[in-house]
Amino acid sequence: MPIKIASLPWRSIILCIALNLFVPSLIHADAGALLKSFEGLAAKQREAKLIEEAKREGKLVYYGTIAVDQSTPLLDAFKKQYPFLKTEYYRSGNVNIYNKTKTEARANNNNVDVIDLRAGETNALVKDGLIDPYLSPSRKGMMAEFMDANGYWTAPFHSPMALGYNTNYVKKEEAPRTYDDLLNPKWKGRMSLDVEDIDMMGTLIEYWGREKGLAYFKKLAENAPSMRQGHTFQAQFLAAGEVHVAPWLFGYRPLTMMQKGAPLNIVLLEPVLSAANYMLLAKNAPHPHAAALYLDWVLSRDGGMKFFTEQLGRSAPRVGMKDKFPELQVSKYLPVDPEKIGPKFNEYAKLYCSMFKHC
Repeated sequence: MPIKIASLPWRSIILCIALNLFVPSLIHADAGALLKSFEGLAAKQREAKLIEEAKREGKLVYYGTIAVDQSTPLLDAFKKQYPFLKTEYYRSGNVNIYNKTKTEARANNNNVDVIDLRAGETNALVKDGLIDPYLSPSRKGMMAEFMDANGYWTAPFHSPMALGYNTNYVKKEEAPRTYDDLLNPKWKGRMSLDVEDIDMMGTLIEYWGREKGLAYFKKLAENAPSMRQGHTFQAQFLAAGEVHVAPWLFGYRPLTMMQKGAPLNIVLLEPVLSAANYMLLAKNAPHPHAAALYLDWVLSRDGGMKFFTEQLGRSAPRVGMKDKFPELQVSKYLPVDPEKIGPKFNEYAKLYCSMFKHC
């Protein structure tokens, strides 16, 4: 039998009113559903409404893999446009961020708003139901291979992969020019790979075919590459002469170091792999309007995408933008695709581990 308000003591009446006002703000729709109501609005009206709501939220929490020397100026540029938002950035490797996000979600500890990850972990978080689709208007004009049709993942930049070599130890004419050149026994103990380059291996196996791809990587493992974590660290390791060749570096990093005098040079191996960091909207984002402002900005031609390409040397996933390193531009890339690599990511992770014996 329903309780009549008139029969309640006055303190209970106040409590009922407070709960009716407060609880709905706690039990809100998923981020993607909430932001869907902004679709179709004119650009200025849309941004004004997002700003109004984001001011109430006051904060953006971002988990990412972008190095701190790049994320700090990136977020400073974002805050210059939206100074009412505080930003919190947690930086780690792809696996650690995936595990942190999943662990917090299981504990109903929803802290994160936006996430950036590489292909394998991107697919895993989507499959786990922890990412919501968001069709940012900034996606218009972007290359289709760097976003999915439903809005779950979109890349603000991509990184063509380059073979780096130390010019103090390897002459230009001696540097590997093809993937097969890396199988030469003279490179045994002289190269390094990243412990998280599972998706690179998987992409080449998918491209070459399983039989040829597995045979290639088994042979490459015989050259005993030094397994290191972090492409930036690998480039530094290479410049110090600890190894002489690193087949999969983010091309912008050795080129940036070369400008500062590091004894490095690069070669683009065919097919030219390109890895992207995909921006994701957390399903239970506590600051969804702030998240939308950031995603719109970081994917826009004049916002984060311009910052990544012109200042940090990353490559733009849209035509007509100025690149800092045109030597990394080719007519066709072999992108690491979450929809192709993701479903087989665990299988490739086991293969990578068993072949290179780093785990």
